[in-house]
Amino acid sequence: MKKGIKYTALCTFVLAFAMNISSCSDFLQVEPTGSVPEEEAYAHVNVVEKLVIGLYKDYRGCKAGRNGLMTNLGNDETQQGNYQLISSGDQAGMDKYNGQLNPTSQQVATIWNNRWPAVVTAAKVVYAAKKTTEDPKKAAQLLGEACFIRGMLMFELSMYWGEIPIIDMDRTEELGLGPQPLKDVWTYIIDDFKTAAESLPESYDAEPQRATAGAAWAMLGKAYMAAPVETGLRDFAKADECFKMIIASNRYEILNKYADIFRYDNPNSKESLFELQFDPKWPDQNSWQFDTGSRACDSWFGQECSFSGYDFLVPTPFAYKTVAQGGIWEEGDLRKDEALRYDFTYKTKKYSDKGEYQMITPDLSKTQWTGTTDELDPHIRKFEDYRTDALSGFGFNNMWNSGKNFSVIRYADVLLSHAECLNEMGQTSDAVQIVNDKIRTRAWGGTLPADKKWNAGMNQDEFRTKIMDERFRELCFEGWRRIDLLRTDNFIKLVKERNRWAKESGTIQDFHKRYPIPDTEIKTNDAFSPEDQNPGYSK
Repeated sequence: MKKGIKYTALCTFVLAFAMNISSCSDFLQVEPTGSVPEEEAYAHVNVVEKLVIGLYKDYRGCKAGRNGLMTNLGNDETQQGNYQLISSGDQAGMDKYNGQLNPTSQQVATIWNNRWPAVVTAAKVVYAAKKTTEDPKKAAQLLGEACFIRGMLMFELSMYWGEIPIIDMDRTEELGLGPQPLKDVWTYIIDDFKTAAESLPESYDAEPQRATAGAAWAMLGKAYMAAPVETGLRDFAKADECFKMIIASNRYEILNKYADIFRYDNPNSKESLFELQFDPKWPDQNSWQFDTGSRACDSWFGQECSFSGYDFLVPTPFAYKTVAQGGIWEEGDLRKDEALRYDFTYKTKKYSDKGEYQMITPDLSKTQWTGTTDELDPHIRKFEDYRTDALSGFGFNNMWNSGKNFSVIRYADVLLSHAECLNEMGQTSDAVQIVNDKIRTRAWGGTLPADKKWNAGMNQDEFRTKIMDERFRELCFEGWRRIDLLRTDNFIKLVKERNRWAKESGTIQDFHKRYPIPDTEIKTNDAFSPEDQNPGYSK
C-alpha cells in the first residue's frame, strides 16, 4: 500500500467526526496530476514549500473567528455576554461548568474538530520535508516550519485535553490513532520546537507570516514551563536558556507605547515574534470585532460602527474593574484604556441642528434590551479595527470585516517568562528589576511612580502571585490566560472567584481543568474507547 493512500485512510479515521471531511482530503492531496508516486513528488523542494505555505493558512484558520476565541470562554479574564448565555444552548456550559459542558457539547467539538486537520497536515509536511532530496538547507527550514506549527497545535490541544494522539507518519502503526501517555505527548511537543529552533532562520525578507528561530525558541521555553509536572519535563532552567537566546539576539524590543502594538497600521513590529496576517476583507478577515463588540451599539448604530458586535466574548468584571473596585487595574496603568472600551459614545452620520455629526451613547432603556444586561459594560478594545467604521473612509464598513494582524508571541511575554524563570531559580530580585524596568515602566508611560515599583526584597511566593497579575494586565485577551491558569494550578480557584457565570453556577470542579473528549470522536475512532474519556465526564 502506498504511504499516501495509507495516510489518507488515517486522516479519515482520526477526523471522521469533522464537520467537513473534504477539507482534510484536500490537505492531504499532494500527488501531482498523473501517476507520479507521492515519494517522487516529495523529492522536489518546491512541492514541499507549497505545502508549508498552505499550512500557515490552515493554522490561521484555527484562530480566525470564534475558532480562536472559544477557548477564552470560562476563565477569570473573559466570559460570554449575558444574552449569549441565555440564547445559545449548550454554549452556556463553557462558563457555567455545569452539566451543559459534556461530551456532546458542540462548542467543545468545534475546538477539537477545528485543530486536528491542521495537525494532520503538519505531520504530512514533516514527512514530506524529511523525504526531500533537493536543497538540504531549504528542506531543513521547511521541516522546522512544519514542526513549529505541529508543536503549536499539540501544545494547545494537550493543555486542554491532556492525553491526545501523536500524529507521526513514520510511526503510524506503532502509535495508532488513540491518546498517548502525557510524557510522550510533551516529549513530542518539546522535540518539535527544538527542531524548529535549530532549523529556522532569524528572519525572512518579505514573508512575515513565517515562523522564525525566535518564535521557536519562545515556544520551546513556554513548553518547558507548561509541561505537566507529572511528566518530569518541566524545567525552568532549560526554559530560561531559551528566553536568554532570544534576548541575546537583539532582534526584538519593547515598543515605547503599549498602544502601538495594536495599531492596524503597525503590523509585524519589533515586539512581535510570530504574527498572524489578517486583512479587513473576506476571506482573510478574523471577524473578532463581531464577536467582541457591543450588541447595544449594533442595535443603535448598525454594523458599520467599529465597536459594534455580538458580545460573544466580554471581559469579566474582575478584568475591567480597578483594584479599589476589587479588580485587576492599578491607578495610572495606561494599558487599561488600550485593552478595554469603557465609553460607547459614537460620532454618527446623523447631523445635529448645527450641521455637525451627532455624538450619541446608546440608551438600553430605549432598546430591546432590558437594561439589566451587560451590552454597555466594558468590552474588549484590542481587536477593534477602525477600518470597519463607516466614517473611516476605508470601505470595509462592516464589523464582520475586522482584520488587524494578531501577535501570537510578543517580546513582552518573553521578558515576563524570563522573569518568572529567574524567580523559580531563586533570583527574585533580578526578576523584579526586569518587570519594573521593561514592562511596568512602559505601562506608566515611561516613568514608573515610586509607589508602583515592585519591591526587590519580595519573596518567591509573593512574586509568583504578582507575576500572574502582571501577565494578566500585559497580555489580557491575547489567548494565554487559560494556559497560565492551568500550568500554575490556579484555574479552579480563580475562575470560581472571578468569572461571573461560574461563580453564580457554583458547579466548577477540579476535573473541569480538562475539556471532555467529544463523544463523536469516541464513537467514530476505533482507537478511542469510553475509558479514554477524561475523568469526571460521562462515559
